[in-house]
Amino acid sequence: MPIPYTQTSMALVRAVDGTYISYPFVDRGDTNTKVYNLVCTQRASDYNAAQIDLDDNMSSAANAGVIELPSGWADSKAYFVGDTDHSPLPGGMLQFTRTFANIPAYSQTSRGSYGYTFPGMGGFQGPTLQESDISSVSMTLGTLGVTVVTSDALTLSVGDKIDMLLKYKDAGSDFVYVISGEVFVLSVTNTTTFTADIGRYFDSQTTLTLVSGEVRKPSNENRPPLQQQGQLTESLTYILPGVTVGVTSTDDIQVPPIFAPWEVVVSEGSPTQYNRVNVLSTSSNPTSADYLTMMKNGESIIAESSLQKWLGNILVQSVKTVKAL
Repeated sequence: MPIPYTQTSMALVRAVDGTYISYPFVDRGDTNTKVYNLVCTQRASDYNAAQIDLDDNMSSAANAGVIELPSGWADSKAYFVGDTDHSPLPGGMLQFTRTFANIPAYSQTSRGSYGYTFPGMGGFQGPTLQESDISSVSMTLGTLGVTVVTSDALTLSVGDKIDMLLKYKDAGSDFVYVISGEVFVLSVTNTTTFTADIGRYFDSQTTLTLVSGEVRKPSNENRPPLQQQGQLTESLTYILPGVTVGVTSTDDIQVPPIFAPWEVVVSEGSPTQYNRVNVLSTSSNPTSADYLTMMKNGESIIAESSLQKWLGNILVQSVKTVKAL
């Protein structure tokens, strides 16, 4: 009976046809981060899941644990993230995908609107309200927002947040646009004329017809907590412990805390307490005045933060922020 002949190379890992490179973040303009997908075959009885360690780099075929790398593939900044998709082949062979990945670069992406409860504010003194009917509304092509003329004089500044109820139509149309909520003042011409961002962007000069409207502006900023849609931005930082500078293990990673105002409470005979608050005041941290400055400066607050696995031992830290409103 003839003895079956087995090539010695079958015991080794060979990259075969179907091997490819993917670019997972090309949709956000990142063409540098690569994921190397080596489709490999090996005699099943010789497969060793611990042949190479997670985080080993792909600087050479030997480091990658294969007979030969495709031309130009050696990459010392690509790290082993695992073998997957194991499937048997005829003749006692095994096929699997061996994957190496770069550590992606930091990215920051706008994620659209996001429902968030912004803190209330208290401690401001003075009159509570300015208000006026709207007498006309118009737009100028190439200028953001609409120009609003009021019946009564208002004291407004660029960056002010005002309450607006505006109903208007485009000339020649019966459709009524309704704006009801808080808008930002973009510019101030005089005490009765200002421009405001109502979230509409015109691509041609359009005559606007006022149906009705009114504006209100608190003379002080006292308010209860505010549930409103904010502009969400997500920042992603990728970390590989042992490779990323300053990070030896996951214990070295500090996930940024979410925005959580607090106030010191001191009671005679009791230990000092730090209480979370949803209405800011002159004694909270931040104070209501501090938060007002944050709003006017367009600063953002952390709404969510997390640390999750991306590929292999590569982690992704997500920080989602909204502009203070």
